[in-house]
Amino acid sequence: MTSPTGYAPEPTTWRILEVAAVPATDHPDAWAYHGIAAVDRAVETATLGYDDLARTVQTLVSGMLHQEYADKRRFVAVLDRADGEAPTADDVVGYGFLALPRDDNTHTADVYVGVHPDHRRRGIGSALAEQAERAAADAGRTTFFGWSLSPREAAQDEEALVPATGAGRLPADAGGARFALGRGYTLEQVERMSRLDLPVDADALATFEAEARAKAGADYVTHTWEGIPEEWHEGYARLMTRMSTDVPQGELDFGEETWDAARVRTYLASRADSGERLLTTLVVHVPSGEVAGGTSFLLQDGKPAYVFQEETIALKEHRGHRLGMLVKAVNLRELAARYPRTERVHTFNAEENAHMLGINVALGFRPSGAEAALQKRL
Repeated sequence: MTSPTGYAPEPTTWRILEVAAVPATDHPDAWAYHGIAAVDRAVETATLGYDDLARTVQTLVSGMLHQEYADKRRFVAVLDRADGEAPTADDVVGYGFLALPRDDNTHTADVYVGVHPDHRRRGIGSALAEQAERAAADAGRTTFFGWSLSPREAAQDEEALVPATGAGRLPADAGGARFALGRGYTLEQVERMSRLDLPVDADALATFEAEARAKAGADYVTHTWEGIPEEWHEGYARLMTRMSTDVPQGELDFGEETWDAARVRTYLASRADSGERLLTTLVVHVPSGEVAGGTSFLLQDGKPAYVFQEETIALKEHRGHRLGMLVKAVNLRELAARYPRTERVHTFNAEENAHMLGINVALGFRPSGAEAALQKRL
């Protein structure tokens, strides 16, 4: 959720439209998706100084076509045209997004809002949030989640917004968080955004991997793929289910999210349709045949300079064997071999997740921002 804060030179009339799904990025009605992507790039650049994490038009279009596990709605704020013509991508100045889980956590709704930096302080963000929240409430949802990025965490000697967990600090003037707090949300958690500049020293990485393998012993072996072979979908599904329960979530009102092989297939298809692909390393416990942990990089077509570090997990019953370090070190080695043009990795971790943060810091990740996890209960 991004705050409509900043300077706007003159008031301008605008309106909110709901956006229907379209079959392709070149469809005549895809103008709104091109406009959303442009606003998202502007928002990310204004916040972080770069647009690595901005959603592409293909991702936006594909995401609306895949609604197997959540009902989704999109809204845009468009400027009124003086010529009276229909709006175009250039007229989009803000967006709203609503996702309503279908099977699990059906009391919740994810709410996202973004406003172009040149068009803030005009009530656009508030109107978009109101539209999305009203639709969520009408659907019977009573808990709303929102997220907002900040370019840094607050220093210990400055005024700060502190989450309910007590871990992590946002600058007191963090616009997106302030906007959400003003709408009745509470700051439940702060996640550290981290960045790893590549390449990682190959000798250091080899040492991390060797030490982790020695600790894990012969009972654990790793497998790495681009994509995930079908015979491993059930094991990967178990990891994803446990990601919803085993990682720190503070007081966010979020319960187990059930995954099975069918959901993994849908997930991979959605990624592919979005122009994205996974580089995944899983670690298997040989005596039981159980997938004990894993990690993935998300690669985006047309953006070869960066990858996003997706979920990393070692199941509780297999912890204490340095499996987290093992899968991360192996996946980084494979990334360097297969995609040597990659320049950086981005990731997020809850500030109270000291163990995973420790692994990241050892590998060379450094803080690059903070994300507020926000919650509103009706």
